[in-house]
Amino acid sequence: MAHERFVGVEEARGSLGRLVEEVAQTGEAVALTKRGRVLAVLVSRDEYARLKQIANREARAELARRLVEMRRRVEAAGADPSVVDDAIAAVRRLA
Repeated sequence: MAHERFVGVEEARGSLGRLVEEVAQTGEAVALTKRGRVLAVLVSRDEYARLKQIANREARAELARRLVEMRRRVEAAGADPSVVDDAIAAVRRLA
């Protein structure tokens, strides 16, 4: 995120259109506050897409780690670890 500024929710209410335009043009985030607490952050579409991409990448990495661990546990229990892949394939067929 580039630069961030803080705007009270009440103040933002009357100038949301202007704030949206500014965020879209400058890329500067606007933290919306109420009683001094940040409740939400207004970011540009590009920044939102970037953050989503990072979150998706991290979620995929976490899933891969968990699958490795699950295969290890299945094997340690004396079963063929391919049952994990079979279970995933079965769920995908249902979706």
